[in-house]
Amino acid sequence: MKQMLLMQRLKMLAAQHPKQKDQEPSRLKVYYGFSKINKIQKREAIQVAFENERGAGYEGTRSGKTLRKIMNIVTERYQTKKEAADAAMCNRMFTSYYVFLDDKKIGGSLEKALIANLEADKNKVSPRELKTIAEKLKKSFMVSHPFYEEPSSLQLELQFKDE
Repeated sequence: MKQMLLMQRLKMLAAQHPKQKDQEPSRLKVYYGFSKINKIQKREAIQVAFENERGAGYEGTRSGKTLRKIMNIVTERYQTKKEAADAAMCNRMFTSYYVFLDDKKIGGSLEKALIANLEADKNKVSPRELKTIAEKLKKSFMVSHPFYEEPSSLQLELQFKDE
């Protein structure tokens, strides 16, 4: 009798507090890394690649090799259900997004590029996971670019001297 009452109470509580379906992970992955420079990709960028079909990823055979040819994979995570719903309408194995380091708004600054990437993902990914992704990307970039220094701040105004 007590078990029946407990089960009814649990069902009632579960109905009051439904799971957030947007935050549940799917089987598709998102890969974060840096694009490789070659004769097609001539600009250095943070690259984010979304899988559009299961088995297309890093562990896959042909497509996994393709992904490793175009980018250095630093970290990965699973897509949310909302992100995975967009993949159903795609006809490619991957959808890639770039944050170019030589972009006018970025100005060669790794910190600005990481902030731009964080702003793009802030509604989909938890803040703790965003922080770990940014740390891993920064660490990987600093290993491959040991003499990198953040560019100095831009000059905001001209100052003329009266003579």
